[in-house]
Amino acid sequence: MGELLALLRPPAHRGPLIAAGAVLVTVGVALEELRLADRLPTGVHLAILGAAAGLMLALGVQARPEGGRPHTFQSVLLVAGLVLLAPALLTLADLLGADFDAFPAGAVTWTSLVLAGIALWAAAVKNSAICALIAAVAAAVAVLSFVRWATDADSLTTYRWLLAAVALAFVVVSLLLRGAAPRHAEQMVNAAGLAVLAIALTGLASVVFPFTNLGVAPLPNVWELVVFAGGCGLVAVGAVDRAPGPAYLGVAKPRRLHRRGGRQRRGDAALVAAAGPRPRPWRHVHRPASAQPAAARARPL
Repeated sequence: MGELLALLRPPAHRGPLIAAGAVLVTVGVALEELRLADRLPTGVHLAILGAAAGLMLALGVQARPEGGRPHTFQSVLLVAGLVLLAPALLTLADLLGADFDAFPAGAVTWTSLVLAGIALWAAAVKNSAICALIAAVAAAVAVLSFVRWATDADSLTTYRWLLAAVALAFVVVSLLLRGAAPRHAEQMVNAAGLAVLAIALTGLASVVFPFTNLGVAPLPNVWELVVFAGGCGLVAVGAVDRAPGPAYLGVAKPRRLHRRGGRQRRGDAALVAAAGPRPRPWRHVHRPASAQPAAARARPL
């Protein structure tokens, strides 16, 4: 048993190579699942996904971090394992009899909770900040799915309020972790930014937001203001903490072009204006010899 664990504990100098192979395996398994979705039994899909996810997570957990933070290759292994674990859990739910003809709110609830628990354990034990972000996203999906499963809510307003509450909760958690775990605190800000982005995506409703059966509907003015304020806050956090993640999310809201009162209006025009003018590319200004200073024209013999 000890020899097997030793094989699953990659040395630091081989970590990047193993992580690169893990990425290729993850992409290969994803392509296999897409191409052979209807050709293999559900149990075979579960075995492939479960074995690949278990191997990636075992390699990521066995690696020993240095200096209190995980290696880059260890984070890659953990993320690859969690990415494969999510469809493995959904495949298990399908094997247990979940109805995937409609949105399986109950199955998504418990699978998201399991994924969030494993990611949270990796974030706490291995000090992995990216696993904390995955745990936060999975927990938010679990909350939305539970509300859909328990109340059968189909109103976009309900989920917008839930997403706003989730974003606020992530901000509070970020403030609590700011001193003890600054990297985890930054990822909580990113999770809040993703919740704000999800509010903006509810305008597309069932196209990208599967919790309702409604069609495309523009955001009301109040929620546009919430998204705008959240984006400005993310940009401010990114500027103060020099964190690129919140800054990118602050301006990553999809542009909404819709008609209101016979006029076309872009929802993000104010944010673009607040960001300031774009910097001009550097160009060399050529000056004629007569316009150059005498000291510049003089050359030593």
